[in-house]
Amino acid sequence: MYNVKKEKGQKEVEVKHRSLTIVLLIAIILAFSSCTTVRVSRLNENKKIDLSGDWNDTDISLVSERLIRSCLKGSWFSAFTKAKKADPVVIVGRFSNMSSERIDTSIITKRFEAALVESQKVIMVSGGEDREFARDERMSQQIYANPSTAKEIAMETGADFMLFGSVKTVTDTQGSRTVRTYYVSAELVDLETTRIVWLDETTIKKEISRSAYTW
Repeated sequence: MYNVKKEKGQKEVEVKHRSLTIVLLIAIILAFSSCTTVRVSRLNENKKIDLSGDWNDTDISLVSERLIRSCLKGSWFSAFTKAKKADPVVIVGRFSNMSSERIDTSIITKRFEAALVESQKVIMVSGGEDREFARDERMSQQIYANPSTAKEIAMETGADFMLFGSVKTVTDTQGSRTVRTYYVSAELVDLETTRIVWLDETTIKKEISRSAYTW
């Protein structure tokens, strides 16, 4: 009888110890969770940082600068100004994302627009959604604005050329190593004849190595 009571008492002590251990572990986990901090650092916008190996702001800057420089140096510009005695009017169309990643190509589009405007070599006209917003405003003025200040319909400046582009990728993987190549192309099309007056492509190649072990 005494031995039975003793064993029962030992089991109760073991259960209490286990319960206490579990409670302590939960308390420790909660303590570490509550101590988690988030740190945000402001970086120089020109600093090149690659974390995942995916498309990033550095790639955007590199391809935009190369293609814009090539476009502005193209023979199409001098040929047009010589024949027409006027600056060409350009509209930037869409850069299609045909890659394996989710890439916001509108950033490239805006880089092109800004560079062409800044060059003062061409006349830029709005395209895409921005043009639709402008047209909606002009139509609204016909109803709500003072007639002396309302802008006339069908007075837009027609573009001579439209710029198109695309982003494509080729990926080669072996074990923990991946080589990813981005092909970014752009072309300028004569809207009257559909002739391609300028075409260029630039590439970005990355080698990405991933550790086989993570902790």
